Amino acid sequence: MNTELSPLLRASIAFAYVGGFAFVAAGIYLSVRARRPHPLLLLCISAISFSWIEAPYDWAVYAQFAPAIPRMPSWWPLNMTWHGLPASVPPGYIAYFVLPAVTATALGRFLSARFGWRRPLVLLATGLVVGCVWAFLFNAILGARLGVFHYGRVLPGLALWEGTAHQYPLYDALAMGVQMMVFTYLLGRTDPAGRTIIDRWANSRTSNRFGAAALAVVAIVLLGNVLYGTVFAPHLVTKLAGWVTAGPTAELFPGVPNQPG
Repeated sequence: MNTELSPLLRASIAFAYVGGFAFVAAGIYLSVRARRPHPLLLLCISAISFSWIEAPYDWAVYAQFAPAIPRMPSWWPLNMTWHGLPASVPPGYIAYFVLPAVTATALGRFLSARFGWRRPLVLLATGLVVGCVWAFLFNAILGARLGVFHYGRVLPGLALWEGTAHQYPLYDALAMGVQMMVFTYLLGRTDPAGRTIIDRWANSRTSNRFGAAALAVVAIVLLGNVLYGTVFAPHLVTKLAGWVTAGPTAELFPGVPNQPG
């Protein structure tokens, strides 16, 4: 069993911590300037709030991480990831979800301004496309192909490189695309004052600045958890139904037993 961090694993872990810190810092800075929670900060808060679902998600899709990656302690709540949840997951969720949302928002705004297309539809479309592409690059290439993590089992007929250690479930990319549709819309659908739908809703409920900020945070956290729970539900159903059966029988990482069925 290899317990030494490779340059690739070090870079992956650095992406989680550095990316998460950078986005939060930028969100705080923009929030101070705007004197209200900036959409970027709200998205960061939402992303880390539903990071708890990662472990059950890993269990449902048979995701298994390289043994060299530091793990959360065994007492970590819902630590269902096989051999433990990577410690970089909570901050990594910020970098993983916010980067494609920011990218899709910038692209959607550019296309809308350039071609005169309706912004809501463009934001939804760019969110879907960028989300799917991002999940493929990060999970299929960086993860499954390069060995940061592997998927032990997949739904037959719905994966790339099925039956090998590098198999990748295409429905994972679709799940990310759906999430990015919503996040891109929330980030990019602003009024002339830069307020999102959540900002306007919170301000309509109270004239108190701090009360509105608290309502916006609660709303984005609830929305993020419900959204992620919704896209996770089909994975859970197929896992519990015993339909996730395709995959290699050899150990994904030498010396580490694969997650049992």
